[in-house]
Amino acid sequence: MSYLLIAVLFSVRPVDPTAVETLDLAVNRSAVVRLLIDELERSNLIIHLLSSLELPQGIGGTTRFVTSRGGYRYLRITIAAQLPRDLRVAILAHELQHAREMAESSADNAVALIELFATIGRRNGGFFETEAAIRVERSVRMELRGRSSPAEPAVKFRH
Repeated sequence: MSYLLIAVLFSVRPVDPTAVETLDLAVNRSAVVRLLIDELERSNLIIHLLSSLELPQGIGGTTRFVTSRGGYRYLRITIAAQLPRDLRVAILAHELQHAREMAESSADNAVALIELFATIGRRNGGFFETEAAIRVERSVRMELRGRSSPAEPAVKFRH
């Protein structure tokens, strides 16, 4: 994928150079990510993707509801910028799965999203986690390693 192709994505919008690099790598190297983005492109979500050096220790990525306006729901996915490239790609896939879970719902505010994730996931400290996102992350890790059988991640992160 080139920077030109990233520019034509409607739903996932990288906002800094590391986010651009992560999205570019993810789309080029992962069929799972391409499928997730294809589904998100058909939703009413607009996702701003950014990298940060300021996520709490042990947090590889987060997905946050921002607002709902004009028939669109806005999310922010933040990925820890200091992670190795392949790990950033796997964490991005994990967070895109959370976005997909939101896209499949009618939740259009923060309270409704908390209710959604309380129903489909489990609380992990101050965050929610879903089995689907964990499976997607593992699948992408295997894709990037060229494997086809499950493997435990080398580093575990809360999301």
